[in-house]
Amino acid sequence: MNKKRLLVSNIQRFSLHDGPGIRTTVFLMGCPLRCPWCANPENQRAEIQNYVKDGQEGRFGRYISTGELIEECLKDKAFYCPGGVTFSGGEPLLQMDALMPVCEGLRAEGVHLTAETSLFVSQEKLKMALARIDLFLVDVKILEESRGKEVLGGDVSIYLENLEQLMQSDKKVILRIPVIAGYTDDRENQKKVCALIGKYRNRIEKVELLEGHRLGMPKYQALGWPAGQYEEVSSEQMQEYFSAICEQGVPTELCRI
Repeated sequence: MNKKRLLVSNIQRFSLHDGPGIRTTVFLMGCPLRCPWCANPENQRAEIQNYVKDGQEGRFGRYISTGELIEECLKDKAFYCPGGVTFSGGEPLLQMDALMPVCEGLRAEGVHLTAETSLFVSQEKLKMALARIDLFLVDVKILEESRGKEVLGGDVSIYLENLEQLMQSDKKVILRIPVIAGYTDDRENQKKVCALIGKYRNRIEKVELLEGHRLGMPKYQALGWPAGQYEEVSSEQMQEYFSAICEQGVPTELCRI
């Protein structure tokens, strides 16, 4: 990937759910995971994707220079009161080499920066992000190693090592937990998640418990890709999980992905 450019699928303005305040969310392409419930499949591969929707051909993604991305984000600066820019994906930290000058340019303008990350990246990428990102929105999915490899396609030990490194920093952290029937909702995984939250309770700003949905289905159809099969969890299951997390002494919210 050209380090002077970033591969971006969308720049979403006036976002209200990707960090504090009004934000500009930049969706970067490329992800090391293949979560069956992924709502943004167009961002999985680090390449421009062709699609067909309603008989019309189109493309997901474009390359953008670091300078152009800074300019695009600063168009919304007047609305960052509070607010800022959130890098999402995909996995935005995979493009951290090219994101560095973007972060530095925005920080020079006093813009608050957030990254939504799975943490399934190299420690080098995380170190670069720690020097430039203010708030980390961190996914907590599957914590059992063999199950994580089977379902997500990622090494859970890398995730846990990176989470420890993040928690040892002075950065603010919000944990996001997708509750997906048949994947992340079993009691054993819940126990591991609650234990993890209890371990870091003094470092976590809050936990967002995310109820799964199928809003990404049209994208799979447009791309011609098979979509993961899963059922939505019941409101009773969500409430039970919510109560278990609240017992860890961390502010918790029920949300939708």
